[in-house]
Amino acid sequence: MQTIKSKILGLFKSKKINVFLLFFLLAFSILVLTKLSKVYTATLTFDVNPINLDDTFVLINQDNAKLNITLETYGFDWLRYAINRPLLDIDFNTDIVKKDSSLIWSMSRGFANINKQFSKEKKIISINPDTLSFKYDSNSIKYVPIVLHANIKYAPGYNTLDVVKTKPDSIKLIGPSSILRKIRKIDTDNLDVLDVKANINKRLALQLDSIGNKVKTNLKQVQLEVKVSKFSEGVVSLPIEVINVPEGITLNYFPKQISLSYATSLENFKNISAQDFKVVCNYKDAIDNSFLTPNLVKQPARVKNIRLLQQKIEFIIKE
Repeated sequence: MQTIKSKILGLFKSKKINVFLLFFLLAFSILVLTKLSKVYTATLTFDVNPINLDDTFVLINQDNAKLNITLETYGFDWLRYAINRPLLDIDFNTDIVKKDSSLIWSMSRGFANINKQFSKEKKIISINPDTLSFKYDSNSIKYVPIVLHANIKYAPGYNTLDVVKTKPDSIKLIGPSSILRKIRKIDTDNLDVLDVKANINKRLALQLDSIGNKVKTNLKQVQLEVKVSKFSEGVVSLPIEVINVPEGITLNYFPKQISLSYATSLENFKNISAQDFKVVCNYKDAIDNSFLTPNLVKQPARVKNIRLLQQKIEFIIKE
């Protein structure tokens, strides 16, 4: 076994094997060049690329448009196509006829432009199919709301007076009306922030995959800005006003005052007073003529978590 191994190694080290390999590679190269220099006929499938398409049109079925072209050309060209197959341009300005809800390409009308995309060494034998039908729709514009998906948990004693929403809070979509009609909203990515004590300033990506590649928008992300403040709770005592009492009826109700709690930021706390709130009871809404329900009809803008500390007002009708 050792002897055989030594002979093989010796053969590779000899000049004879080097000469053999040289002639083998030379012969193989000549064979390949001979094959590639011959003319062959075959059929290739090409994807099409619409050009000069009017901005008012949007193609619905472009991905399905393909041309099977039988070519006669040299083997070198077939090798290039095997490595990289180009798209075939279809000129929607010169080669298309509008018919009903379709744009029709025909070989009789568009052959010249197809032929120009192949060099003189390539001969087109046939094109199949001889017509392509492109369904289209008109571009429309639609604004839809952006729905924020955020789970914000504030630390104890902290909150915000802001309306938590994205900037902007809507998105402009451009695309086929048949598709836009089905889009009601665009969602943000999910955001979870816990134990919040400081202002929030984050960029959120929009979930645009669901709208498809036929709908265009320049907006990919939105801004979320929330001003977070230290909060305090306040309580005020308010007089109760009863409305819509029929003429001739005198009511005696208890209590005459009602307590209301609210929360606001520390810097806004000194600006809130009882005069900023108003509570009324509507006699017409009295349930079983046994009690009145207090309703808050006036409140300041920058307060949160308002709560009436009593839900029923007892009354009697005086004779």
